[in-house]
Amino acid sequence: MAAHAGETAQETGDYFCAYCDEKVHAERGEQIPECPNGHRSFDTRRNEPGSAR
Repeated sequence: MAAHAGETAQETGDYFCAYCDEKVHAERGEQIPECPNGHRSFDTRRNEPGSAR
C-alpha cells in the first residue's frame, strides 16, 4: 500500500511515513496530511476500523 500526502484517503487509519515512520491519521475521504517532518510518502496503514491490523 503506497499513499501520498494530498491524496484522498481510501480507508480510515493511521498512515506511517516511508522515511521516518511518523504517524498521521486520516479518515476515509479526507486528504492525507504530510508527516510532522514534512515527508509526503506513506508505506503502511494500520488501525483500520473493523480490522485486526
